[in-house]
Amino acid sequence: MGTDRYAYASRLRRVDAVPKLWLTLGSLVLCISCDSAAVGLVTLVLMGALTVALGGQKPAVLLRFLRLPLAFLAVGCLPIVLRPLPAGEGALWAAELFGRVRWGITAEYLRMGLMVVCKAMGAVAAMYFLSLNTPMTDLTQALGRLHVPKLLVELMELIYRFLFVFSDTARRIRVAQESRLGYQTPRRSLRSMGELVSSLFLRAWRQADRSYTALESRGYTGSLDTLPALRTPGRWLYGVLAAVAAVQILTWMAERSWLQ
Repeated sequence: MGTDRYAYASRLRRVDAVPKLWLTLGSLVLCISCDSAAVGLVTLVLMGALTVALGGQKPAVLLRFLRLPLAFLAVGCLPIVLRPLPAGEGALWAAELFGRVRWGITAEYLRMGLMVVCKAMGAVAAMYFLSLNTPMTDLTQALGRLHVPKLLVELMELIYRFLFVFSDTARRIRVAQESRLGYQTPRRSLRSMGELVSSLFLRAWRQADRSYTALESRGYTGSLDTLPALRTPGRWLYGVLAAVAAVQILTWMAERSWLQ
């Protein structure tokens, strides 16, 4: 589901998850804390290039995953870029919308919107590097080795498992509805979608309860123990982290000096 099948096919699949986690966190923190559109754009390019070059993912796959957050950002940044303007204020574009209120786009509003988009997309690219190259089981084991509270790790594993339950239940209901021509007309589609939503949570709850009963029957006592897979240390990724951080910091310094 989602990024999981790409993570298992990644070239970095057998590399220790801890260096990949630090590489992601380091680039993510710098991307957000620098508060710079240029740093966000550089982070997007660098982490995307690493995902393709090191992980072996196809550029089309990465671009497909980036489309959804970009669409949300485009809608979310619209109120930042387009705002009501006081009388007499200059703007790159302005018009009277919704009556007598003058709405417009100024250079400052455009800069703020661009910074939000670049920072967010850089952070998303950093997270995709981790999710497209690290299976969830490896990630939870790495978090345990980093002394993250065991309760949080166990909750993460259970929630991840029940996401599959939820998705599979929705798929089965959808297939059953389509076999009965439930989506032939807009009216029937709306009704079928409502029935799907109303029955999905109940069926998913029942399936989750059966899964938990199956865990208890196999000796589950609150801990999900899995055998660690064979992995390579991957210490060279710390060098990659240093290089990425250096490029981010140099980009931030260059932007600051250029603005001054």
